[in-house]
Amino acid sequence: MPTTIINIYVNDRNIRYTGELETTLKEGDKVSILPAVAGG
Repeated sequence: MPTTIINIYVNDRNIRYTGELETTLKEGDKVSILPAVAGG
């Protein structure tokens, strides 16, 4: 599993819940890598 300090999304779906690093990319897929945000 990727580190929890970043979130990786493919087509607005977090890969943590869709196959993790085994997620297959297709032409036209949108990949976003965002820092995790926490605090209060």
